[in-house]
Amino acid sequence: MMLLMILLGWFAITGVLLVFYAWRGIVAAWREPVLSRPVLIIESDDWGAGPVEQAAAIRQISRLLEKFADRDRRRPVMTLGMVLAAADGEKTLSSGDYHRQEISTRTHGPLLEAIKSGVEAGVFSIQLHGMEHYWPPALLLASKTDKAVMDWLGGAPQLPAEELPSPLQSRWVDASILPSRRLNANAVQQAAQEEVNTFQQIFGTVPRVAVPPTFIWTEDVENAWAGAGVAAVVTSGSRFETRDESGRPAGQGRAIYNGQFGENNIVYLVRDEYFEPSLGHTAIQALGGLSAKTRLGRPTLYETHRFNFLGSEAKKNKTLEELERLLSMAVKQYPDLAFLSSIKLATILKTRDPAWLDLWSRRRVHVWISRLGELPRLRKLGWLTGWIVPAGLLWRLTR
Repeated sequence: MMLLMILLGWFAITGVLLVFYAWRGIVAAWREPVLSRPVLIIESDDWGAGPVEQAAAIRQISRLLEKFADRDRRRPVMTLGMVLAAADGEKTLSSGDYHRQEISTRTHGPLLEAIKSGVEAGVFSIQLHGMEHYWPPALLLASKTDKAVMDWLGGAPQLPAEELPSPLQSRWVDASILPSRRLNANAVQQAAQEEVNTFQQIFGTVPRVAVPPTFIWTEDVENAWAGAGVAAVVTSGSRFETRDESGRPAGQGRAIYNGQFGENNIVYLVRDEYFEPSLGHTAIQALGGLSAKTRLGRPTLYETHRFNFLGSEAKKNKTLEELERLLSMAVKQYPDLAFLSSIKLATILKTRDPAWLDLWSRRRVHVWISRLGELPRLRKLGWLTGWIVPAGLLWRLTR
């Protein structure tokens, strides 16, 4: 009896310690919705302003995606994070003031037509990535002291923004000097509204999903997007707000989970699996990410960029081959796999749709415990306190 009392006292005390030190993680793991079936989305950024060869790449991708379907006959969806403009280098350099060239049927007619066809076929979903993939005043300032930036301007708007120094690719900070500086709130409001309006003029619809370039954005940006009609923001699982002295993303906030609400009822999506074949990522590795996310009741959002699909024939073919392998293995391994767009997923998570989510079930408890096991701090505390034993028993009972 005495031993039992000691054990109960031990678990009571250590349980309080666990909750005290890991309360946010415990609650977040429970609040995050649990999907009742695997979900796969391919998220691809940086399309739009830049090289004309994009149109041929988009058509190739569309043909490949149209080969596949889930059990409900939905095609795999690749979201296209659109960059709407780039510097008009000639005018900018000659005048000393920034001038942009927006994408249009005149400058990018074949690309826009290919995207439209893919959207109608159900394999593309367009998202806002930014007016530019940088903050124009910061780019102009940097060009006065950085020859590489000056040279890039000389080739704009055909040169891809991916060739700019990494800090300058962040749109929502002034990274002309480091550490970066916060932007004026009114300037952010105007720029966010302008890019939403431009997106609507080009594509005929307000963007429902926004992807912050380099995942650096602030509450000012989010509030402006929400006010302009954006419903969801794609994140890396946290929010960076600045660049440090070395140019690295900094100012990381709390962890973000799928279905979490941000400013003005915007819903967050987490994109933290990677599929960049030109950087060595393979279909096998990507399938492992799908397996891990499915086990934890989470959607799998793959991050990829247009540079994988451009360049040499060998490079492009390798990317398309790996993408085809990934989709072939995914539909074979997961017969109940669902292909969704990011806005469809955001709507499911926002409304807590019971057709897609386990709201109250043994599996939901099982997944919750599995998620807790992914938290390093909590896992260590579980082993030190002995709570790993009852947690493991509950995990087995709820399978």
